[in-house]
Amino acid sequence: MDRTLLFLDKVLMDAGDGCARGVELFNLNLIRDLTRLQWAVTAPVHPDWLERVRACAEPGRIEAFPSVGFGPIAAGRLLRALRGRTFAALLLGNVANRLTMISTLLRMARIAPQCALIAHREPTRRCLFAQKAWPTTVVAVNRQIAGHFERFGFSRVHVHYGVTDADRFFPAPAPRADDAVHFCVLGQLDNAWKGADTAVAAFELLPEDVRRRCRLHLASFRTPPDFGDTRIRAYAWMDVNGIPDFLRGMDAMIVPSRDEKVMRETFSQAMVQGMLSGLPLLANRLPILEEKLDEGGGLVFDGPAGLRDAIVRLANDSDERARMGARARAVALQRYVWDTRVFADRFLPGCSAAR
Repeated sequence: MDRTLLFLDKVLMDAGDGCARGVELFNLNLIRDLTRLQWAVTAPVHPDWLERVRACAEPGRIEAFPSVGFGPIAAGRLLRALRGRTFAALLLGNVANRLTMISTLLRMARIAPQCALIAHREPTRRCLFAQKAWPTTVVAVNRQIAGHFERFGFSRVHVHYGVTDADRFFPAPAPRADDAVHFCVLGQLDNAWKGADTAVAAFELLPEDVRRRCRLHLASFRTPPDFGDTRIRAYAWMDVNGIPDFLRGMDAMIVPSRDEKVMRETFSQAMVQGMLSGLPLLANRLPILEEKLDEGGGLVFDGPAGLRDAIVRLANDSDERARMGARARAVALQRYVWDTRVFADRFLPGCSAAR
């Protein structure tokens, strides 16, 4: 069986600062796992990501080369670099208007007979038209995204997603020595839509007797703000390797992300990492977050006042925190663990196994 893949991802093909989180981290881990499974992966990436992509993969199974830009000149250079080559499949790491021209030219050059697309975001009509011309297998991270492709007439659409390296996330083996109750928010918190300001506002509304016992940890910022309160700690950018231990030092996770139309949560890997770590969740009322708590792994809130009430409830009841945390972990293990071998077996062997 031909086990060659051409992998394109809009983030890895764009300039970066090395702060991998979310989709870019998922795709780095995906490349790593595919090469361990003996897939030969070819990936054009921006020079900022080149060494990291090469370092994450199995030696001899990755061909990463510099590629800059998304316009006609960049597309022409990429076609010249791949002239005369074919692959078992093109694997697109996300929907992206910027990749539409490149994807179309690769299809016209018959670079691969089929395409697999991991859709982390809702597609535009431009993207839908471009991908419909391929025999494309769509792997969407949620049902709402999948629906866009189904309504447009795609015949191979699946909802399949989860957290990579899930075994690194597990509950703390023993309770901490201090008596404070530690709440955290995790994500690229420089992005306003992640809602760190909501968590801070709720913390400031706490009754003073509760606030004295609570700590709020905000991880992380490229430029950490100073909130003028020693009980609110904003962290500088945290390396991904430090996140599991960070979560094991917490008592509960807050997920205050909000829908700002252009930017929104489509899955929330950070939320699932918290669930796997045995933390109860306090989540903003968004469908993609609510569905993860449908078996009692946490509470849903509306606005800062609603979050304040949820913090008070969990701060005052350690038994409820433990029950919710155990339920959250069980749900995450059942639903949200990514296995690249399963993904490859179902969707990648020439995409012929996908149905």
